[in-house]
Parts: sequence; structure tokens; C-alpha cells
Amino acid sequence: MADKKLTFRFDDVSANSDIKLHNDITDYLFDKFPNCEVIWAVSPCVHSSQNENGRVFPKIWNAYSDPTIHYTLDRIGTVYIRPKITVATHGLVHCDHRLMKQSAQELSIVLSANLVGAKVFVPPFNKWNIQTEYICQTHGIELIKFEDGWKSMEHEKYDSDHTLWYLHARDNWSMDTIKKWFECA
Repeated sequence: MADKKLTFRFDDVSANSDIKLHNDITDYLFDKFPNCEVIWAVSPCVHSSQNENGRVFPKIWNAYSDPTIHYTLDRIGTVYIRPKITVATHGLVHCDHRLMKQSAQELSIVLSANLVGAKVFVPPFNKWNIQTEYICQTHGIELIKFEDGWKSMEHEKYDSDHTLWYLHARDNWSMDTIKKWFECA
């Protein structure tokens, strides 16, 4: 395994996230795989408590949606990310960027990249389009595409030969969960 570079990506990181859990899992990954890369995909705008499921799914978001129903401005901001972690933007708001006009998509990607200090964009829901690709290329932002071989730690069994993994460290994750996931190989 020494010649393989493992990458673990945490999606949906925001001021609403359990940052202690994120850090604990990150520490565990660095201890288990000292040369791995850990990426946190951060959205500066956080979900509103009016939004039951915590994420804005494409079926409820469109060009006419009222963002104040889905997002709250009183907790807008970024989270502290330790130097060893790679910071990525997950967009200003967590929504399917394909549903935005190109100018709105560009604002979301570029502004959030600047706010969190990122040169990487991880599209929410792993959805992107040609405009996303153009925006990232134009602004020197790396676009991480699901199609490049990412597997979900929530839905796939651990495979020691696979190198690209992503997770959403939410209520269903704990330190025991992550340890058991590796043991189920």
C-alpha cells in the first residue's frame, strides 16, 4: 500500500457540522494512513433549521427558490481547518449547481473558494456541468468529479485497493463506525 496515495474527502462541512467528530475521524485517518490526503469540502452558508433534512436537494431547489427558507445568514462563516487538511469549497450554498445560471454558479464557486481559501471545488451531490468545468478552469480551481472514481464510505465496503473515498460525517458516523468500516474489508 506504500505506493498508493489514499484520499478521504469529507463533504457538507459547515459551521453546523460536528467539527470535533470531523477532527477525530481525520486524526484516526492520519494515524492509520500517515501519507493519506484528507479533504474537507466546506460551504460557508449553513442550512436553516426550517430545512428538515439539513441539505437542499434538487427536487426542492430551483431558480425561483427563496434562499432564506433553506439557508441562514446568522451562522455564515467558515470553520477552522488545520494545516495538514486540504480545504475545498463545496459552493457558497449546498445545492445542485447545475440548476443555477452560469453567473450564479460562478459567484458561488469563486466567492466560496476565496472565503475558505480553497483552490479545489467539490460539487454538492457530485453534480456538475460544462459551465462548472469552464468556471473552475477559468479561475484556476481544481474540479473534483465523482466520475474520477470516488466511492462512498457510507454505501461501499472498504476496499484496500481503492484510493478515493468520500463521506458525510453526520449523525450516523462515530469513531466506532469508522473503525468498524475498516474492519469489514
